[in-house]
Amino acid sequence: MRKVVVFIVVALVALAVCAPAMASSSAITWWHPPTSFTVAGKVQAVDTTNSRLVLRVQLASLSAKQYLGEDMTVVVAPDAQLLKAKGVGFVKIALADIAPDDHVRVMGTVDRSGPSAPTYTAERVIMRHLVPPEGLKFFAFRGRVVSVDAAGSRLVAHLHLVTRALWQALETDFGFNVGPKARIVQWVDGAPVVITLTDVAAGDTVLAKGHIDRSDPANPVFIIHWMRVWKAASAL
Repeated sequence: MRKVVVFIVVALVALAVCAPAMASSSAITWWHPPTSFTVAGKVQAVDTTNSRLVLRVQLASLSAKQYLGEDMTVVVAPDAQLLKAKGVGFVKIALADIAPDDHVRVMGTVDRSGPSAPTYTAERVIMRHLVPPEGLKFFAFRGRVVSVDAAGSRLVAHLHLVTRALWQALETDFGFNVGPKARIVQWVDGAPVVITLTDVAAGDTVLAKGHIDRSDPANPVFIIHWMRVWKAASAL
């Protein structure tokens, strides 16, 4: 019994000594700047002599966010993988095959040995042909319903998230036609329930997709074919 008591006392003393150190170390949070980056944008210039790309950044990871909307120079590593999207696959290309106005996605590493001027080195570059916005045939969006005209099969929504075809309408009120065979669903008790446009009301949140009728190029019509609805009280 005496040995047990002695063991307990020793254990308590050890815990008392270690606890402050443990608490102190757990309170320390180490942060390191990201060492990798991903950006996407339109090529402004190609320097095959010095293996560099200049692109106007349209999308960027946290490590390159300061370049959004600006030109960014990227060093292309000698062993970088250069690809062109073709169909559902890719074909290998050379840096000389990339030209101004091409759209590229670049992934690589960040060298911060010069903190005020980090070097971005591309390890993978994917060139992709982008259909201009006026040539896109499909769209999707998430937004809040502003008004509904069930009789006229019309819905106006304030757009919070959009695909490229609706980029110019982001954060605005935009009108859509709702197709006669559109499938509209609402989740009730964890299961989808088919509803109609008359069940959709202002204030609801919707996620929708459809196609664009461009028979009149100056006045394209956006037609919803599928829509999920969150009622105002339970909208995410």
